[in-house]
Amino acid sequence: MAAESRSGARKHAALAVLAWRGRNAPVSGGNLRRWHGATRGVSYPQPLADAEILRWCHMRRLNEAETDFTFQLVKSLDQTFLQIRNQQIQQDLAHTFRKR
Repeated sequence: MAAESRSGARKHAALAVLAWRGRNAPVSGGNLRRWHGATRGVSYPQPLADAEILRWCHMRRLNEAETDFTFQLVKSLDQTFLQIRNQQIQQDLAHTFRKR
């Protein structure tokens, strides 16, 4: 029973990160791709707020153990997402501003 509950929490956490990121795509400073002549304004995604994760767990009526597990899982997934996305942005910038 506990294993089923944990796998359900994993699935919910992964879906929560993907759904939230897909709808909201939080970035600091506005649009990711904004051209201003020869310069480009770039913003980097920010980590998900702890309160948002806990609110999502509360809305799904997860118990304390599921909430703790889901919180740690989402934070881990979010950190991985941020690392990958920041690498993509750096590569994109290097390609955009390369010397020809």
